[in-house]
Amino acid sequence: MSRIKTGLIFIILIFSISARAGTVILKGTAPEWTGTQLEFITYSDQISYTEKVLCSTVVDNTGNFKCSFETHETVYVFIYLGTYEAYFFAEPDSDYTLILPEKTEKSISDKLNPYFKTVLYHLGIENSSQTELNYLLAWFDTEFSNMINSNAYLIYTKSSELNVDAAISSVDSIFKNFNNPYFVDYKNYSYAAFRHLSFQQKSKSISNSYYLNYKILYQNKAYMDLFNQVYDKYFSYFGRTEKGKQIYSDIGLHKSITLLKKTLGQDSILTNDTLKELVILKCLHDEFYDDMISRSATLTVLDSLALQTTNEEHKQIANNIRQKVTRLMVGFEPPPFTLFDKDSNLVTLEKYRGKYVYLGFCASISYACIQEFEMLRKLHEKHAANFEIIVICMDESLAQMKTFVEKMNYPYTFLFYGNQADVFKEYDIRALPTYYFINKEGKLALSPAASPGENIEYYIFQVMRANKDI
Repeated sequence: MSRIKTGLIFIILIFSISARAGTVILKGTAPEWTGTQLEFITYSDQISYTEKVLCSTVVDNTGNFKCSFETHETVYVFIYLGTYEAYFFAEPDSDYTLILPEKTEKSISDKLNPYFKTVLYHLGIENSSQTELNYLLAWFDTEFSNMINSNAYLIYTKSSELNVDAAISSVDSIFKNFNNPYFVDYKNYSYAAFRHLSFQQKSKSISNSYYLNYKILYQNKAYMDLFNQVYDKYFSYFGRTEKGKQIYSDIGLHKSITLLKKTLGQDSILTNDTLKELVILKCLHDEFYDDMISRSATLTVLDSLALQTTNEEHKQIANNIRQKVTRLMVGFEPPPFTLFDKDSNLVTLEKYRGKYVYLGFCASISYACIQEFEMLRKLHEKHAANFEIIVICMDESLAQMKTFVEKMNYPYTFLFYGNQADVFKEYDIRALPTYYFINKEGKLALSPAASPGENIEYYIFQVMRANKDI
């Protein structure tokens, strides 16, 4: 018996060692980025695309930077660098000396432009070899893109004349001897995406051939990119069939994850329970704002899945989706912030709990904002006792905001966005000005709220009257 126990302990130890995360070290020299905070990010999942900071550092006075993080698998890592979204792939127990691009900052107009697109840039790695993962992926992506471009006419006009197998073989002949597991999967799912794009295999065939009875590769970018294409609008398509017509009543009427799984299980492509859950998560995320399903019912089903699933990845994805879709919903707490006022005092949203807050997002160089600043002055003069007015300002610098506010002598609170630049992203600001109204419990009451010129007083006092505060 003691020998059996010893053997079991040994097996458990071996398993725990193999599952243990490995350290990834990121470093480099980039003098022109001196003083810049670098945040290396990954996606917590590739359905909600919730961002997770892996490590951060400031480029020191000598131009050097270094930070590290732990991972048990290969991950896609990216960093926002001015106009660039630079990326690479990090393997456990690896040391990367990164080559950053030339410094090109976004202008204020770029930051205010909701359609501005960052430039994707595959980070260079010093002393990389031909077998190193990033070298392989960059090389493969080039060859793969060339293959698609050279066959573009046939793909979109005469797909029946395209020899897909020959096109894939021509690329694969270059890479068939490289056996890095992440690379092999990335390559194979890229080929599958080409088959899907060229109409050689429809979504059902791709699902059966590449997903149904295969391990889910949550962190493989090619796998998840294809997954998101293949199961796009799946509820809508299967819901039109006799077997799938119960989908929307399972969610909207019964609010039952059990019934939903039973309905989806009638489709042969979703007989795998793990895959079925992942498809449910994707569809609940994608269709949250559609009129087919009530949002409260969707949240109930999402919460039920999170509670019932034994898959930790799915639990995390469900929580990420919930956080994403509710962060700006009426009745939920908005994203927190801690920002500097014009006198360099740190101010938190939490400070205003117990008060009503009319929260605006603006910039002192915006003509529309400047017009409304005067309207906000009048609102403040009339209703300072009823609600606070806070404006989060996207200016070039705190000094610029301070000069502007003091020159105009605005009596309400201005906060500079600079030390938490993603606050505009968190509040989904796509145009300036944009407003929200927050109640005394710190929850959104109007999201978004009307502007000062759109009779906001009426809507604010409706909220206050409903809460019996006036």
